[in-house]
Amino acid sequence: MRWKKRAAWGGRPLGADEWAVLQAEIVSGDLISVDDAVEELTGFMDPFREDLDGAPVVGVTDGQLSVVKEQSTDARGRRSLALTFYAAGVAGTRPDAFARLNSAASALVDYLNAEGISVDSISWTESGPIKRPF
Repeated sequence: MRWKKRAAWGGRPLGADEWAVLQAEIVSGDLISVDDAVEELTGFMDPFREDLDGAPVVGVTDGQLSVVKEQSTDARGRRSLALTFYAAGVAGTRPDAFARLNSAASALVDYLNAEGISVDSISWTESGPIKRPF
């Protein structure tokens, strides 16, 4: 269930004005506890609302890592919680965007395990970089 960047994303390095994007789709019989866990982990972050590709996006951010969540349904029709992580930080800086994504993904899985929250599956999807709206 862990995610770790194994290969380079895209054909070029991440720009200073871009976010790296990692999506997680979590299926669990107890989505309320999963949602509460995400709230606990992101509670210190500031809320944001921005338009990405003409669509409003609402989430939380600390300026370098942003998290957006929404209820969804997986490919098999099961209820799930979809999380999208956006991270900033060009390669060579510490931490870079991918280190931030790895830290966020690991913190989520570790917290779920520590709290004994049962998860059926977590599907991780890496997406191409997008322009930073802020």
